[in-house]
Amino acid sequence: IASDMKVLHVVESLGVGGAETLLVNLLPELQNQGDEVTLAVMRGPFDLRPALESQGVRVVALRARHRWNLIGAARELAALVRSGGFEVVHAHLYFPAVVAALSRRLGLHRAAQVVSFHNLAYAAGVNKAGAGLRWRKRLAAALYPRGFDAMLGVSAAVARHYEQALGLRGVQVLHNPVPRALAARPAPAASAAPDGFSVVVPGRLVHEKGHADFLQALALLRAQGRRLSVTLAGHGPLRAALEQQIGRLGLADGVSITGALPHAQLLDLVEAASLVVVPSRFEGFGLTALEAMALGRPVLATTAGGLPEVIEHGASGWLVSPQDPALLAQAIGQLMDDPALRQRLGVAGRLRAQQRFSLHAVTARLRDIYRQL
Repeated sequence: IASDMKVLHVVESLGVGGAETLLVNLLPELQNQGDEVTLAVMRGPFDLRPALESQGVRVVALRARHRWNLIGAARELAALVRSGGFEVVHAHLYFPAVVAALSRRLGLHRAAQVVSFHNLAYAAGVNKAGAGLRWRKRLAAALYPRGFDAMLGVSAAVARHYEQALGLRGVQVLHNPVPRALAARPAPAASAAPDGFSVVVPGRLVHEKGHADFLQALALLRAQGRRLSVTLAGHGPLRAALEQQIGRLGLADGVSITGALPHAQLLDLVEAASLVVVPSRFEGFGLTALEAMALGRPVLATTAGGLPEVIEHGASGWLVSPQDPALLAQAIGQLMDDPALRQRLGVAGRLRAQQRFSLHAVTARLRDIYRQL
């Protein structure tokens, strides 16, 4: 592939999240394939900065300002684009996208512009409804059509969501990739949990991830006399509420919440699980499910958002309707009773992750998009 474009990615912060983790995987591979990449970060936290800089990606912290000081941010971004000679600006998430689009609408630079949509931001139940969300939506709908030369969704579900919610046209799908180091791990042993049946639920402890539904399903399984150990691997604002629910349902024995974990430690937990459950109510893509598949673990997930694009039901994983604890409990019980099925799903899921979500292939397609601009 021909090379050597100068590309500036823009993100709001470098806390641990789906979009930010994607950049840790994607940006070094863009450089490996020949482009010169810089990441501009609008504000802290900067947790993932060392992971990027250790791989040779330059990270620039923009001046701290109020997030609604859009004009000031647009001017600073444009000055960075001009001084760095960047040919492409690629924005991720809401405020970077608005600022980048505004800089284009104000004529502050001439670089081509791309935006990636990572979530189902305007779906009922994801963000708090009200005047603030309506204002954000109107501003995005006004700026994005003429602010970007290409718009990308991490799944077809996300692409449709933004087209419908904001009245956009031509949002392309570019799935998230499996990190190369993860795909290169050797396949785990068939029985990853010799001391009983263990379930890991990876993900932030937020409403849209469906932990409350999972705990209700677990209570149904316990009522049937089934014993399994459960780890909720993540942190977030719902931790106290989930701990209360665990106590109320009598699940304290055998259920733990890890809190924040280094990503490598999270992957070790997932790799040791008998089953990985992703009970999401809303999901833009489903990176935790894809990572578990890449590790050869059987995955049970819901049909929320982009998850059916990651998992083929019955072939490379198991899918159930979201927000249905009884159905979720039934599926967990079925998979507990059928180790051969779990083994088959784990093997097929790993193969699908390697073949359909290759980091090299996803990055090459993104570079094609850049060059077309």
